[in-house]
Amino acid sequence: MRFYKIVSKIADDCTVLTSEKEGFESFANTMQSCSRDLYVQSDKKDVVFVSQALKGNVVRLGAIIHESSDIRRVLDRFFALCALRSEKDQITEETLDSLRGSLRFADRFDFVEDDEGLAEQFGISRLLFRHNSSWYDDNIIEMKSKKQIIEEAEKGLYSESFLPEIERIYAGKKRNGPVGHPVHYFVRTCREDTRRELCRSLISALYENGRIVNQRYAYVDFYTSDMDFDEEVYDALYKSCEGGAMIVRYHNDGAGVSHGPFAGRGLSFVDNVCAVAKRYRNSVQTIFWTEMDSVKTRDLFLANLTSVPIVEITDDKASAERAKFYLKEQAKAHAIRSDAKLFKNLKDGESYGSEELRRWFDEWYTEKLQTVVYDQYKDIKTATVEIVKEDPKGNAAAELKEMIGLDAAKEVIANAVNFFKMQKLYEERGLSANRPSMHMVFTGNPGTAKTTVARLFARIMKDNGLLTKGDLYEVGRADIVGQYVGSTAPLVKKHFKRAKGSVLFIDEAYSLVDDREGLFGDEAINTIVQEMENNRDDLVVIFAGYPDKMEGFLNKNPGLRSRIAFHVNFDDYNTEELLDIADLMIQKTGFEFDDEAYEEMNRVFNEARQKSDFGNGRYVRNLIELSALKQASRLAKADLQSLTDADMKRITKADIAAPLISRDDGRQSRIGF
Repeated sequence: MRFYKIVSKIADDCTVLTSEKEGFESFANTMQSCSRDLYVQSDKKDVVFVSQALKGNVVRLGAIIHESSDIRRVLDRFFALCALRSEKDQITEETLDSLRGSLRFADRFDFVEDDEGLAEQFGISRLLFRHNSSWYDDNIIEMKSKKQIIEEAEKGLYSESFLPEIERIYAGKKRNGPVGHPVHYFVRTCREDTRRELCRSLISALYENGRIVNQRYAYVDFYTSDMDFDEEVYDALYKSCEGGAMIVRYHNDGAGVSHGPFAGRGLSFVDNVCAVAKRYRNSVQTIFWTEMDSVKTRDLFLANLTSVPIVEITDDKASAERAKFYLKEQAKAHAIRSDAKLFKNLKDGESYGSEELRRWFDEWYTEKLQTVVYDQYKDIKTATVEIVKEDPKGNAAAELKEMIGLDAAKEVIANAVNFFKMQKLYEERGLSANRPSMHMVFTGNPGTAKTTVARLFARIMKDNGLLTKGDLYEVGRADIVGQYVGSTAPLVKKHFKRAKGSVLFIDEAYSLVDDREGLFGDEAINTIVQEMENNRDDLVVIFAGYPDKMEGFLNKNPGLRSRIAFHVNFDDYNTEELLDIADLMIQKTGFEFDDEAYEEMNRVFNEARQKSDFGNGRYVRNLIELSALKQASRLAKADLQSLTDADMKRITKADIAAPLISRDDGRQSRIGF
């Protein structure tokens, strides 16, 4: 159907009353009656209604007519019923939104009995008055000449699959009215603006050659993350487009990527969308569109359109020579001279898509703006470059830097942060379609600061915009392995949900490996692998444990190792590093060691490091706590009145107390006595 807005100058010898004049109510009732009569006489296909009566015998009207009807004849019939004679008419097609306004004015002045009721007679009431229209829009065709269409296609790099169809459209005999559609269309391009320009050209060509007669065409939008489908509204939108075109736009907004673009109920969603398109295949020209790389989406739609002939239109792959022409045209359109730097990425024998060519042009043009057009900005770097170049931001990065030792761990953490920063740059340049996995393994003996570094890493990732929350959630086997069949997977998923935007730290991860296959630990690992993939965009999983045991854990599930991007090894501290740690810890307490205490700790640490269960930094903390207790006992026996502040803060050789540590034979002994 078609919608019209009409402004008519009525002959002066005819009576047109405005709302300000006496007798207006009778006049409005007459116009209302004439609209009903026209609707009945047209076999309920057409209606014309007055929306406003203006001074000077001017009336504004609206019209809803069948796609096969002639608006001039319909309007003349209405005027004849009203005993009005028009001297001049301005007739233009209007959109749904404009029609809604016309109907509301008509209802307000009683030129129609009920605006919603009138819309309901044509099956479009829900579109106009009882539905949120944020997911569809309609437009009036922007007419283009064939020459203009060809030039735009060649410049836009979509001519190879598009122009043959344009030639077929113009080769056909122009008909007086629609008789059906021999083909429908599926458009895939890298850039949305290319799809929009292409569709406008296609619709213009179809209208000019009589393949569609409705100047209004509609867009309808569907998204991966929102599969709600109101078939009644969708059907009404198609009905309103009879005689015209509908563009069905599918947008991949990132949801459901790991399981294909239409997980779960999405399959029935596509089937329903296509079913309506097939129902109106002879009265509405449908153009489906999606992104260039949405091949699975395209296949799914086409599988549901097997009975419908489809012409597919995609971006061209340009040769180096054609790509150079394209870049030159872009420079010309921006009124700037091209140079060799614009063509630096082009190589003979290679082919190029419009997306990467446009990206290269944008980068080159930005540089030209800074260095030529506005050279006062030549020293300003882009935000991305500044972010990549600068050291990690925040207090957490400074804390990690100040930690004693851990050189290998610090280097890997720094590399990881830089790697994720670079992914943003790759994505900005179109070089990486998916964000890589950020998951890690921390291996090392107890006390090597694995948990502390994990907590700092989470904060560093947040401070640098790579994680949204940056907390640390620490779990072990007892937290994620259930006690009965079917209870483990929900536990795992609960902890992944809590840790979204943060780091999930699984300590002693090897304890998940059961002695026998198929037990609860296996279920936990399988679920963890699945959740790692599903939550790769804003969550980091860190597995921690002893080096030798972690190797067996990684071999347990084939998919586990492949999802881990970084392996961070925490070496045992050497004696010098242990002394530095002790010095750092004692400073925070306000106490201090004398020289002989350092010598004693050096001996204790050298001996303790030979034991298999040596606790590294944890051992140092225990030593300081025990030494502080021993110092207190010593001072309590001294002459308290003669003690200076320095005496009370000083820890001596005699105070150094080595913590208990396991012998290699499993018995406990005290080192240093």
